[in-house]
Amino acid sequence: MEINYGLAGLGTISKTHLLGLRNIPLLGIDVPFSVNLHTLFSSHPEQNALAAKQIGFKTVVDSMEKLVASSELNVVDICTPNFLHRKQALTAMKAGKHVYCEKPLAVNSDETAQMLQAATTTQVINQVAFVMRFNPAVAAAHSAIKQGIIGKPYAFRGEILHSSYLPVQKSMTWRLEKSKSGGGALVDLGVHLIDLVRFLLGDVKAVSCTTKTVVKERQRPNGEIGNVDVDDWASLDLQVESGISGTIEASRLAVGNDASRLWIYGTAGSLFIDLNHEPYSPAFYNTYGQRIYVDTKTLMQDTFYQNITKLYPPAKLSQGFMVDTHLTSLLWFLMGVSNGKPMDDAPTFMDGHIAELIMEAAYKSDEQGHNFIQIL
Repeated sequence: MEINYGLAGLGTISKTHLLGLRNIPLLGIDVPFSVNLHTLFSSHPEQNALAAKQIGFKTVVDSMEKLVASSELNVVDICTPNFLHRKQALTAMKAGKHVYCEKPLAVNSDETAQMLQAATTTQVINQVAFVMRFNPAVAAAHSAIKQGIIGKPYAFRGEILHSSYLPVQKSMTWRLEKSKSGGGALVDLGVHLIDLVRFLLGDVKAVSCTTKTVVKERQRPNGEIGNVDVDDWASLDLQVESGISGTIEASRLAVGNDASRLWIYGTAGSLFIDLNHEPYSPAFYNTYGQRIYVDTKTLMQDTFYQNITKLYPPAKLSQGFMVDTHLTSLLWFLMGVSNGKPMDDAPTFMDGHIAELIMEAAYKSDEQGHNFIQIL
């Protein structure tokens, strides 16, 4: 089967997607489809026309309506700023196109609810780019927890730490305006760990949050000074319905400590996921703190782990954690398109909507004295 792929946007994250998709034939990944880079929608079509053709796109258009007008097009990959997601996704779904959307799904829960309703009505296959699910280390943790290898989980600690926003010289962008982004470090980064907690440990029932905006003003490209109204740093306490509790820290300012890590503690041991340095396997520990190694045959009892090991690029052909992870997430979505139904454990628009509700509750907690807020 050939899947005709449409892309909205040609920024950095779009290029991350394309680096993976273009190299599927070279990676030796066995999938029942090929991907044809059919149409690119760019708000600067003349500027990007040559690059688009060199990348392999057949057509470049200047509107979302023109992108979805082609009867040949099967899927739309939305890689535009957050405030554009809702309208673009609704346009694509109305045209009957399957939609893959970068995170966060939209800028507030009213918008995500509209997108979820449209996905339900049109019954198109939909997925949010909660890409951290799609690593062998996370898949191994998923299998190990299901099989009780670390006993019953009771606590967790997650960190997603970036550093590029600390220099005050960094220009003001849409990511630093809440009306366009929906939030700061929590929305941009922390949402990944919120999804991982839900995926591995269960639904979140309550959240408490503290945020900080360290750099409060930045210069716009035109020289004017703009006010930053989103968080640079956020810390969350989460209560999971099963009784598990834990914390998440998200930062754009953690110079010298970039990381994507998750510890999960259980009654019979613990596991540690370090995606930046070891995306292929978590570290497991027994009750005495000794490292243990879980047989792959044991992990293979979980179908999610089985499928991830088939789709994730092998270490010798890795393009780096970011590209490998985004590619595997995209392949998960495209496998659903090829099969005519979503793959099990795909993060759908429902997951995107629930994540938005959790983040809104977190910001409400921050505004109201850091008390726990129940998730509606």
